[in-house]
Amino acid sequence: MAFSKLALLAGAAGVSALVAQSPARSVDAVDIASECRLPPAIDPSKDGLPHSSKLWSGKAALKKQVERHQAIVRVPSICYDDLGKIGEDKRWEPFAELHKVIEKTYPTIYKKAKVEKINTYGLLYTIEGSDSSLKPTLLMAHEDVVPVADESTWTYPPFDAHYDGQFLWGRGSSDDKNSLTAIMSTVEAMLADTDWKPRRTVLLAFGFDEECSGFRGAQKIAAELTKRYGDDGLAVIIDEGGFGIQTIGDVKYVLPSITEKGHVDVWFELHVVGGHSSVPFPHTGIGIISEIVQKLEANPYAPILTKENPVYAHMACLAHYSPDEMPEVTERVRKGDVQGIAEVLDSAGPMQSFMVRTSQAVDFISGGQKINAMPEKITLGVNYRVTLDDGIPKVLHNIVNYIDPIVKKYNLSVSAFEGDKDYAAYAAKAGPISSKSEKADAKYEVDWQGKLIIKTAETSQPANVSPMHGKVWDTFSGTAQHTLAFDGTVVPVGETMTGNTDTRHYQNLTPNIYRFTPATPGSTTGIHTIDERVDMHEHMSMLAFYYDFIRNFDAVVLDGESEPEYSQEL
Repeated sequence: MAFSKLALLAGAAGVSALVAQSPARSVDAVDIASECRLPPAIDPSKDGLPHSSKLWSGKAALKKQVERHQAIVRVPSICYDDLGKIGEDKRWEPFAELHKVIEKTYPTIYKKAKVEKINTYGLLYTIEGSDSSLKPTLLMAHEDVVPVADESTWTYPPFDAHYDGQFLWGRGSSDDKNSLTAIMSTVEAMLADTDWKPRRTVLLAFGFDEECSGFRGAQKIAAELTKRYGDDGLAVIIDEGGFGIQTIGDVKYVLPSITEKGHVDVWFELHVVGGHSSVPFPHTGIGIISEIVQKLEANPYAPILTKENPVYAHMACLAHYSPDEMPEVTERVRKGDVQGIAEVLDSAGPMQSFMVRTSQAVDFISGGQKINAMPEKITLGVNYRVTLDDGIPKVLHNIVNYIDPIVKKYNLSVSAFEGDKDYAAYAAKAGPISSKSEKADAKYEVDWQGKLIIKTAETSQPANVSPMHGKVWDTFSGTAQHTLAFDGTVVPVGETMTGNTDTRHYQNLTPNIYRFTPATPGSTTGIHTIDERVDMHEHMSMLAFYYDFIRNFDAVVLDGESEPEYSQEL
């Protein structure tokens, strides 16, 4: 099956834990009658600013941008999972250095914008608009990077920011200092134009612990923005993410993620009787936990798709504009066989499969304290990324259901998801769990005195689904069509993100959240692994997109807003 050209980008997303929030609200995101509708392209030139090519083309502009990005990548602003309090743990100190580098690199922003530090290392920039009645535009990125496991495995040292004439190598060169440098460089150039004064306030927000869930950074910034602008107080948010820009024949697909899968970490803590290993039980606690792992992995989640899921809109547009690329999908779209589309994607490869399937990964296990002593406490951690069509309560109920035979086999007492009202409601509706009781393979009676505690950590429902219709979407789409224009058709359409971003903390601020790094396949590589790097020639095109994005949202008249002196027609 031809899927290579449509290979979904694995980057552009910090894969980390989520904060609990309300279930996804419906905003009629996938309208079957208009999901492949293309609003007009929007040329922002009426504002009198120079074309992006006047600002960022040529060797001198590239050299300057390389130097800017090198300065930022060279700072090892690493977010470790076990970081202590700010001000006490010295591993936070590189963020102070990063702030100095950013200030030195972008002096005009620090001269003309309001600059605030939220919770010490969060950065919030405000470029006040002339009309305070308009909801602001927010552009996001994050300052932190993931740790480097072994520097000796890298081609170039991870914090040297080596530039080879095409790629700039280094940890964070892509995720997500790529976006940070591009956004800051764009706004620096705009503020350097003495004639530019935005009508709509522009906000830049950079968290510093996205790779560690964002509770210290993005969550605190979002709380501050909520205090100032209120719920639904922003016009639009753009952050890292999505599946970039993918060209198939004469069609260029622009694929922002308009939702994120839910996320829940499930922790199992088994307590059993220990003892000397010379007289062991038929199964130690590790053996029992291993049976639980086997039972969970024997029950993977089935692919499922509905028309409310953005993946369907993407596939419908693919069938419309590139019918020969995936004929199996095209056939099923035309027949209205939505579940059939899910089955095609499920067989296309892991990335495509998990667009329509809840993932389950056994990532952590520990137990035992000595080689000649049976373990008394065993811990298991399982990571789930949950589709819109499954939901977290279903996942939790399935866990209890799947392991019930093992619980009965070893006569374990169980405490599962205590205090989780959504789980309790789902379980009550599903009815009692009934499974066959298995016998432990022992010829004599064994009392493990086992107690199993199952709980969740850092749970989040799938993110709210942002709309693909209305003036905000039309402005995003029109900007992409203009900026990325070529001798063909540019088709923006939403997708679902398998990973998660700092936007999880901003859900209350606007229904219009678009996770989109304007990059092409191959322009970034090595995210979260060795030899991370970014193509700096492609990086330059990101500036053009952010430039036109800010300008078009400054000009557009959204619902409930008054006409400016000039406005773009939608």
